Amino acid sequence: MNKRRLIFLLIFGIYHLAALIFTVYMDFNQSILFSLLDKIGLFKWGALFGIVLFGIEAFWSWRDVKNAELEREAMRLENNTLKAKVYDLTEAAKRPKQ
Repeated sequence: MNKRRLIFLLIFGIYHLAALIFTVYMDFNQSILFSLLDKIGLFKWGALFGIVLFGIEAFWSWRDVKNAELEREAMRLENNTLKAKVYDLTEAAKRPKQ
């Protein structure tokens, strides 16, 4: 993985860890829920942030697959070219010299 992807996954993991800690805390302190009702907008922005992170990861994965396919095709083409050159050299060596 490249450095950019590792940093992104670190942020994504911290986001999910924070969400888990928050939900566990809310489960044990249910009286705080009523005081948080006026901050529901922050929860919406947090959820939107999570969806954006998921979309970025999906896009990067799609792009990596696309690049891998292009690289595989280029390697196949280069392999075929090299095979053709080797075939030409062996055929030239088989011909009797006059």
